[in-house]
Amino acid sequence: MKTARDLHDDISEELSAICNILDSLAGRADSSPDDRGKFRTIRNQVTKLCDLLSADIPLIAEKSKTVFSIEIRKAISEINNSLDGFGELGGTLTDLRSNLNFPKYFLDESGKNQRVLTPLTKREREVLLLLPRGITAKAMASELFLTEATIKSHLASIYQKFEVVNRTQAIAIGIENKLLAF
Repeated sequence: MKTARDLHDDISEELSAICNILDSLAGRADSSPDDRGKFRTIRNQVTKLCDLLSADIPLIAEKSKTVFSIEIRKAISEINNSLDGFGELGGTLTDLRSNLNFPKYFLDESGKNQRVLTPLTKREREVLLLLPRGITAKAMASELFLTEATIKSHLASIYQKFEVVNRTQAIAIGIENKLLAF
């Protein structure tokens, strides 16, 4: 079972790899000075987010009700805003957007934009409960006596209802809405 710490580590690891690519993009001769500055700005924001993720260690004995602190949510929002101003996104920036493209209601630190999620079906809840274990769709299918295609269909439905694009984001939304607990 993944913990909030594991989620932070997974995201941080992916972001560290992206930082290295951003460094090389900023140093390319064919990058315009304006693009170099933007790459460096985004790289600095991503580095700040990695530092925040590393420093924010939820207590093991404490049941976590939130996945990200307000500071982490602000940092993610800043990066998303920088990406919005970048124009056409290519490879690495698209990967970064995908990793940090949490719904705006989730990143809103004031809580004003909290929304009620579309309820999950019984099977979708069962699939959601398996996500933190990090098992494949095939393993989920075996455990729930369903086909892999059915599991993938349930995952797609969960992602749509939560307005997310990957498992990490679905787990974070599940925890925030008390559908998952560590």
